[in-house]
Amino acid sequence: MARVVERYAAAHMPSITRRARLLGATVALVGGGIGIAAATGAFGPSAAQVAAERAAAQAVRAAAAAHRLLVTETRVADRAARHVAVALPSRTGAPAPAVPAQLFSTPLPRHAVYGFVPYWELGALGATDYTDTSVLAYFGVEVGATGGILRSGNGWLDLATPAFASFVASAHQAGDRVLLTASTTDPAVVDDLARAPGQTGARLGSQLATVVAAEHLDGIDLDVEGRSTSDRAGFVRFVSAVAAAFRRADPTGQVALDTYPGSAGDSSDFFDVAQLARDVDTVVVMAYDMVDPAVASANSPLASPTLGLSDVGSLLDYVKVVPAAKLVLALPFYGYDFTTVSGAPGSAALTSPTAVTYASIVAAGHPARWDGASETPYTVYRDGTSWHEIWYDDPVSLALKTALAADLRLGGVGAWALGQQGGAASMLEALDGGRPPLKLPVAPR
Repeated sequence: MARVVERYAAAHMPSITRRARLLGATVALVGGGIGIAAATGAFGPSAAQVAAERAAAQAVRAAAAAHRLLVTETRVADRAARHVAVALPSRTGAPAPAVPAQLFSTPLPRHAVYGFVPYWELGALGATDYTDTSVLAYFGVEVGATGGILRSGNGWLDLATPAFASFVASAHQAGDRVLLTASTTDPAVVDDLARAPGQTGARLGSQLATVVAAEHLDGIDLDVEGRSTSDRAGFVRFVSAVAAAFRRADPTGQVALDTYPGSAGDSSDFFDVAQLARDVDTVVVMAYDMVDPAVASANSPLASPTLGLSDVGSLLDYVKVVPAAKLVLALPFYGYDFTTVSGAPGSAALTSPTAVTYASIVAAGHPARWDGASETPYTVYRDGTSWHEIWYDDPVSLALKTALAADLRLGGVGAWALGQQGGAASMLEALDGGRPPLKLPVAPR
């Protein structure tokens, strides 16, 4: 990562320095009473000159801020890499490092490990899915426009199946909490929830508490994925109402909230995380789907030399506004398959990428390569005349991110979704950090 900073500095800092010197000279002239007017013979600077000076000053500040951010991201990423017992390739396209028997040079501090369990993966869970985790969030039930639970769909219907009862019993036997995820991604539904937040929130919180009690669960996870800035304030009140209603019925139950990786750094984002964090126990940062659909790219880059979304950049913003102990960095057990114009890493995509599980990626057997910018693996293959690139995470890249979370003293890490790793126990071991996960207290039910 240090080379990224060097390349950036070589490309950008000379022009920054020149602009700074020019601006410094201008300031000195003005401060000495000469000013632009005296230097040019005019009575005063023109509006165009003032605008140009301001634009130049703003450009200098923006470039300097970008450079400082890149240096900070690089330093934090390098620190995380020192925890992992792997020599990371320095050249993009080199073979991805093999997964060692021990992923970490020294074990990380114990922390919670969250696993999301979609209803369609219930039958795929194995013993390590329980022993190597702390909290399991069942996905889940759908939320309607009035805040009520939609009593339809497989997520709801599966609550009554023996498979779900066995899942809860196995989790509790392993000392894991089980949360019920309530979700919607429908913009119209989100608008309605935020428009009458007190009523819709109270209704959802009360109904979730009833289901949690009936199924002997340990809390709730809110996965309401809105996009409109106009819903931002209303959603804060909605979550507050949900949490209050739920806790009236279940004072010991956990309340978790899922948010986007860029939310903490964007004051216009749907999630006002600083406000939302006050009403929940856990803020889950969904650190995936950060791909650029136009080019083959990483799903969850550790850092980004182009200063786009990344795990490091996201968490540096989050820890400024949310207590670190409340944060969980959720990571992907899946990747994206891009149809590309060539086999060169980061080639332009011809179509929208397709999500593929880690288990299916391993089963395909394509040689894994390493991207030194995002610190993630990828593969290249041909299907007939079409080039494909799959960008994903493996135990090594996950271990880097677990180390990052530990360095920033987060409450834990997590994965979407259990079952997608197949029989690869090393994927969960990467999240554990070299020690058994921290088991959170499970209240008698």
